[in-house]
Amino acid sequence: MTATVHDPVCGMDIDPATAAGTSEYKGQTYYFCSLGCKKSFDKEPEKYLGKADEHTHEH
Repeated sequence: MTATVHDPVCGMDIDPATAAGTSEYKGQTYYFCSLGCKKSFDKEPEKYLGKADEHTHEH
């Protein structure tokens, strides 16, 4: 069983080995299901990290 990580933008569980993109923020690596999610995170990381408990997916 492969460990999954949480996309902080959309809340989707993804395999880090097949993530569409990654970003480093405050010493932590974040993984994304799509480049659109990565781009949104890179623009406003605090917006998504502050809402880690709210999960919506708009794809």
